[in-house]
Amino acid sequence: MLSLLEMSVAGAVMILAVMAVRIFAVKWLPKVTLRLLWMAVLCRLLMPLRVPSPTSIYAAAERFGRMAGKPGLLLEGRESVQAAAPNPGISPFILLWAAGTLLLAFYFVYCHMRSRRGYREALPLEHPFVKAWLERHRLRRPVRVRVSDQIGSPLTYGILWPVILLPKNLDWEDTRGLGFILAHETAHIRYFDALGKWLLAAGLCLHWFNPLVWVMYLLANRDLELSCDEAVVQEYGRDARASYALTLVGLEEHRTVLAPLESSFSRNDLTGRVTSILRSHQITAVSVGCALILVAVVAGAFATNPPGENEDPASLTGLQNAGTVQETDTSEMTTAVRAVEGADFLQDGDDISNWPESSQEQYEYVLESLFLDGYEELSIAEFNRKVNAALNAEHSGHLMELYEIVLNTLKESDPKAAFLRNTVGASMREYYARLEEVYSGSRTDPEFWGEAKAYHRNKVLGERMESGVLAQYCFTYRILDQDSLTVGERDRFLQAVMSAAQNTLEEQVEKSGGIEAFQQALKTAALQVSDGKIEFTGCQVEGVELLYDSE
Repeated sequence: MLSLLEMSVAGAVMILAVMAVRIFAVKWLPKVTLRLLWMAVLCRLLMPLRVPSPTSIYAAAERFGRMAGKPGLLLEGRESVQAAAPNPGISPFILLWAAGTLLLAFYFVYCHMRSRRGYREALPLEHPFVKAWLERHRLRRPVRVRVSDQIGSPLTYGILWPVILLPKNLDWEDTRGLGFILAHETAHIRYFDALGKWLLAAGLCLHWFNPLVWVMYLLANRDLELSCDEAVVQEYGRDARASYALTLVGLEEHRTVLAPLESSFSRNDLTGRVTSILRSHQITAVSVGCALILVAVVAGAFATNPPGENEDPASLTGLQNAGTVQETDTSEMTTAVRAVEGADFLQDGDDISNWPESSQEQYEYVLESLFLDGYEELSIAEFNRKVNAALNAEHSGHLMELYEIVLNTLKESDPKAAFLRNTVGASMREYYARLEEVYSGSRTDPEFWGEAKAYHRNKVLGERMESGVLAQYCFTYRILDQDSLTVGERDRFLQAVMSAAQNTLEEQVEKSGGIEAFQQALKTAALQVSDGKIEFTGCQVEGVELLYDSE
């Protein structure tokens, strides 16, 4: 399951992709393409499900994630953190988000109810042309047409029992213009735009803190109108474009009051709509095929997740009964070994297949490139800058790939294991989290992976068995002052959280507690090690494996 922040960030990335499509391809694509793309964005924003796909753009980052996401090492002799601290309560950020969501939802509901009160006074319309037109354009849902003196332009509301509401001051003798209006409003009904507007409003209420979602709300509403305009032109032919545009302009001066959940004929960027109408092209089988391919590509790339992502095992009832076993991807080692082919220290004619998976020379090369004397006293800002500059330098001899090779075969007993796995790994994720935050404009906290093991003894069929669980977890944290926080202080914070995870897992195994209890206890304990320089921001259990040993 995706968190709200993950949904919002992924949705923001997809919104940028749809905006790019809108800018570069809107002139020749059928406008219904934009409708489908915005609906895909809404699914990304409203559905917390992970949809695995090899075409996901996030799959490109998966290899780095696997490399940098090796579980951190819990060092011996570290002072443990007790999990008996009181519950810190609800985060103020959650309260702020909930307040914004409720206020915005109240606004939408208030506007809708205020509009519907006025619509109740509308009268059924008895007009021969309107009746005949609706007979020729029957829909599966019954459509009612009413007339009101409280609106200035036509609009549509209702999902299951849709209503076309026409203003009383229409020119009822202009049957051609009246046909345009009915065709436009019927298109809204056919496409279920009333439901679409409710979903757009729901997305905005949930993600009001994301500025790109506000952009999506405005553009999507505009594109719904463009799609219906296109439907009118397709029905009446390209020769009717000028007449339809004049009808649109004539109704603009009678603009309707704000009704964000209804579809109004003359609202939403008149100039852009008229321009789109006059430039509209005939929809062909080729354009439809291209549109479907584009929708499939964008949705497959931006609305999905990399295959093989771990799901949250919160549905398991207890840690002792957990049966999820995480599989190891053996292909990543092979990929990393092949990548070393371009390293600087390889001599011409060397056969890469003869090299061991991790040689002493590789190990020394990586350590010499990354280790800094007195690194524990350096600030996080300075250390992260230097380490990531070395890893990404063009002359470094594929240092990133070599680091992955060494990391995959590094023994925990190695004296530099904690530096390479914990210190360097955390700095890499902090650096890239900072870059993502700068470019996306959304808060991005670095992640750190860990493992905790807990055993207890049982007698099974007369034989003593030692059983337990291996819990793999991921926690996030926020560096509040990267210029004063030292690397040593950051590493001690990571050790304290991992120690808290170990302690809380042992307690939950003794209590036969579940994963949710372990996760909550870890949060409570880890929050106690936060200070003015670094703070714990959340955690999630990523996988659980049963462990058995017989005596």
